[in-house]
Amino acid sequence: MHAEQRPTTRQRLEYEGLRLGGWILRWLPYSLVKAMARPLGLIAWAVDKRGRNTSRANLDAVFGDSLSEEKKSQIARKGYQNFARTMLELFWSPNLTKEVLAKISSCEGLEQGFHHDKAQPIIYVCLHASNFEWLSQNIASVGRPAIVVTQQLKNPLLGGIFDRLRASTGHDIIPQERAMIRMFRHLKNGGVFCMVVDLNLDPNESSVIIEEFGGLKTCVTQMHVALALRTGALIVPAECRVNPDGKYRMIYHKPVEYGPEATVEEITQRCWDALEPFVLQQPEYWLWSYKHWRFKPSSGDTARYPSYANPAKRFDKLIAKQRLANAEKAVENR
Repeated sequence: MHAEQRPTTRQRLEYEGLRLGGWILRWLPYSLVKAMARPLGLIAWAVDKRGRNTSRANLDAVFGDSLSEEKKSQIARKGYQNFARTMLELFWSPNLTKEVLAKISSCEGLEQGFHHDKAQPIIYVCLHASNFEWLSQNIASVGRPAIVVTQQLKNPLLGGIFDRLRASTGHDIIPQERAMIRMFRHLKNGGVFCMVVDLNLDPNESSVIIEEFGGLKTCVTQMHVALALRTGALIVPAECRVNPDGKYRMIYHKPVEYGPEATVEEITQRCWDALEPFVLQQPEYWLWSYKHWRFKPSSGDTARYPSYANPAKRFDKLIAKQRLANAEKAVENR
């Protein structure tokens, strides 16, 4: 490592603090780890003014006047508490076994035969909602460990910690360099992997525009669809709901259906459509503090978009490109 790349004192302290905290969490009873999330989430909510503002802007965009201001604040606060719980439980992940998971969660859908077919590649897709980390780790329970792409963080020392935690149930870690090629080969050999599909990308990246919540356009990844079309992988939407008693209900839906003439945009939209009801039915478990709609169209009715959204020519260009492609397809199908 070159001198200019050496970790700073602050980065080393962050690493040692996180490593020690993670070690302590691993040895705590699960009930205590889960209980810690509420006060820690409230503290995060109190100090993160920017995140609070983003949460409210997102909730206004999605729900408008259909929810009271008090209800929106409640949802946003619970969103922080849920994310705190997810992160605390990620550090508790080394304790996860089939027996432990059976006690603290229920699972639906993994009994479908294709999950156990080691010749069938599968891409599991989910949102940043509830415990998406355990939703991914639970895949190993059917004897088909997935791959985890190493994460690049501002503090380079921390990535290894999170990678090891996400691989604690048996998943394999691969470096981010040439990850697309590695995932392609993994799927061609009948492998599986999991990914979140609600990150907001720049229009200049490998993204497509879909509509969310009845008209909010956003740029999201198309990687899962592109890989599926090239490898024959099934795309399986998955979600982790929370029961009234606090236990998780992990649901693996039927694969997304589409015909041979379906476009990448259409398939990506169907993936979102399969998962959106979860957000509407249990909104307190989605990551509202994230900027889901950084771009908005330059024309038309854009009043619903959050205050942080900005028009961009590259966003308009991608919208026009997709509209033209859809129009040409409609003409061909007449």
